[in-house]
Amino acid sequence: MRIQLRVFYTLALDIFSFQYFSFVKKNKAIPLPPQISMSQPIRKNDFSENKKDNLRLAILHIENVEIAPSQIFSFWHLIPQPTPQNGFKKGRNLVGNTLALDYGGGLCQLSGILYHLVLEAGLEILERHPHSLDIYNETTRYTPLGSDATVVYGHKDLRFRNNFKFPIAFQFEILEEEIWLHLCAEEKIKKSAIEFLVEKKREGKAVKVIRTINDKVEFCSEDFYKNM
Repeated sequence: MRIQLRVFYTLALDIFSFQYFSFVKKNKAIPLPPQISMSQPIRKNDFSENKKDNLRLAILHIENVEIAPSQIFSFWHLIPQPTPQNGFKKGRNLVGNTLALDYGGGLCQLSGILYHLVLEAGLEILERHPHSLDIYNETTRYTPLGSDATVVYGHKDLRFRNNFKFPIAFQFEILEEEIWLHLCAEEKIKKSAIEFLVEKKREGKAVKVIRTINDKVEFCSEDFYKNM
């Protein structure tokens, strides 16, 4: 019931703010050539196969979907609630500052790689939430601290706007131990320079993310990650 109330509340806010009418819809898919690509490893563990199945299922809802100029990509507007009824399996999730098993485990890697790539592409970030804990060390970390984006159905979304003057879309590859993401468009997309400035503190790490687009410096986020 709480999830349904959150979904209804979010929908109401989106409608009254008129964001709802700019969301990308599921009904159009277009093949476009890749312009910027990024990969991340998929760590092997007891639930990595479930994670890959969850990733493939979610990708079905967003791959090659056209994002027209000024349209808004919303992770949860396109991807259904991660339940067994919708085909999702249990995997590792960070729930309430604790690592636990939950349906849709692994989807945060999908939202994270999307966020990292759209940062590099210079797209306008509208909503993004960091994880509360840093569960990795410098040996196991596979993406810069501060490049993550947690998603919780009905509560925390990943949203960005296509501020280019041409359509874009995403393509994915799920390999045995790796995920690839390609940002696709008919026109060239120049990568932005991203800095992840990490300051170690007694209880965790503070991270500032700064983006430079065509010599224009932009402050993107400032987050604090508690130690595991």
